Amino acid sequence: MSHPPTPNSLTGKPISVARALGLVTRFLGRRPGFVAVSIGLLMFNIAIELSMPQFLGNAITQLGHHTGEIGFQSPGFKTLAYSVALFFFLVVVRTVVGLFLGPLRNLTAQRTLGDLRSAVYDALQRQSFAWHDNARTGELISRSGTDISRLQEYIFVCLLFSVDVVAGLLGTAVFIFLINQTLGWLTLGALVPTVMAMAYFAIRLQPRWRRVHDRHGEMSTVIQENIAGVRVVKAFAREADEISKFRARKEAFLAELTSTVNYWAARVPLAQFLFGLGVPLVLWVGGRQVIRQELELGQLTKVLFYLLALGNRIGVIGQITSIIQNAGSSAQRVCEVLLAPISLQPGTRILGPSTAPASIRFTDVSFAYSLVPSLATEGLKPSPPPRPSESRSTRRNALDHLSFSIAPGETVALVGPTGGGKSTLLALIPRFYDPNAGTVEIDGMDVRELDFNSLRRVIGVVFQETFLFSASVADNIALGNPSASRGQIEAVARMARAHGFISELAQGYDTIIGERGISLSGGQRQRIAIARALLKEPRILLMDDATSAVDPGTEREIRESMAGLLGGRTTLLVTQRVSTARLADRILFVEEGRVIEEGTHADLIHRGGAYSVLFQSQLETTAIH
Repeated sequence: MSHPPTPNSLTGKPISVARALGLVTRFLGRRPGFVAVSIGLLMFNIAIELSMPQFLGNAITQLGHHTGEIGFQSPGFKTLAYSVALFFFLVVVRTVVGLFLGPLRNLTAQRTLGDLRSAVYDALQRQSFAWHDNARTGELISRSGTDISRLQEYIFVCLLFSVDVVAGLLGTAVFIFLINQTLGWLTLGALVPTVMAMAYFAIRLQPRWRRVHDRHGEMSTVIQENIAGVRVVKAFAREADEISKFRARKEAFLAELTSTVNYWAARVPLAQFLFGLGVPLVLWVGGRQVIRQELELGQLTKVLFYLLALGNRIGVIGQITSIIQNAGSSAQRVCEVLLAPISLQPGTRILGPSTAPASIRFTDVSFAYSLVPSLATEGLKPSPPPRPSESRSTRRNALDHLSFSIAPGETVALVGPTGGGKSTLLALIPRFYDPNAGTVEIDGMDVRELDFNSLRRVIGVVFQETFLFSASVADNIALGNPSASRGQIEAVARMARAHGFISELAQGYDTIIGERGISLSGGQRQRIAIARALLKEPRILLMDDATSAVDPGTEREIRESMAGLLGGRTTLLVTQRVSTARLADRILFVEEGRVIEEGTHADLIHRGGAYSVLFQSQLETTAIH
């Protein structure tokens, strides 16, 4: 079965603001009942608001017909009392509806944001190693945290304000035209240029907000990197330089933000001026009609009340436009994560439940790391992050037409210079990456045809850089087998020579270790990682320089126990130490992405090639010390 090469570009097509906002809005559709009730209550309130000027105008007209009447029983007083009671009743009803509407709107919006956060987290989990290699952690935190928070106001806008503005504007305009067409056209003449001016500002504002958010992402990246690397910063006395770097990013962010806010603020006086011309014009024309008795005073009052309501809604339009433009950039940045193409798609074949060791075959495999940034930033062209350690060579391919096979249950050591491709080779077996050419097979099946869970369930991995979670020691060991008993956890810890130091911790296996396991030494973290891999009872065990951080005595203990650990499973050991490589049934010397020597320890020493040179250099180093 042939497969096309993995594409170099991981960024996909640009996402328009309209499409991004549409995708975010669709999350409201997950709670149709809440949305329908919220909009229903809102429409009820809008109906009340539109009816109030009608009642007030009619009351004024009625009172004008009963001027001069005195007494509580007079028609004029009865009209006044009825109008006041009715208006008070409408105010109470509107308040009661608002008391239900507010919490319901907030609940719907917050749950929708929760759905959006879950979707972004799921998208990040589904992305490949290659995608994360070329994405900055601070940028991802900014998009999955700050940008989603900025969408909160937009969700409120979608749920209520937009409906309120559209229904309110249309309803108000219709009522004014029904009262008096002349005044209706005057109102429309003031409204249209006001809306057009605001739209003009809004269109030109969106790119500015995008630059603001990207500047914020760059600032967040600096913060994240310095928190994660604070020990390196202090060790090299770079505090002042890092502070200067942060200040530069901060000043760039504030300058962009200030410019954007000032630009948007300029639209307020203009909009107020354009629409403000309509009120005195309507009052002048309408007042002349009242004087000529062509229009009731109450009717003119209705129009003026509706004009004031229009003015308020135009102010809301300004706020909504600002929210949408601000949210549009955040929605773009969030949707670039949600819609980022996934370069690795799972297969459909399932590895059987067999516990027997598996075979591995590499056939003419070539691989090169991608340097294309996973996420674009508008107006900024940051240099791509550094490639993984195995790709630091100046050669184009990390692996170059590599072919070899490993028999079930065989232990193979991979040795060779740094940057030769050893770690990359291991990463292709559990399909963290796909080769650009050639195939990697397990039990005769191309790994690209296998389901991810099925494939990775049978593989135990000990990474070169050990990562532990901020949880108990037992939970970290049981990561790949959460149902394991305490006895099973302790058994693998003993195999990895970790039980001794774990027992000396304050609460033993229940001790909560610091973030990234920082409270433990490098060697202790590696031994926990070895135990974690063994607890899965894998058919294939991949150990990437798993004893590099332990002292020679501990390494010897682990090496002695590994003789029993490696039985019953196919094992690949990446190591720089010949003492560890000697445990293997076979040794592959990997250099420049190719296997240049292959054989047992004795065979390779006898040949006098690269492996023999490495062996002799380590013997000399040991003798010196």
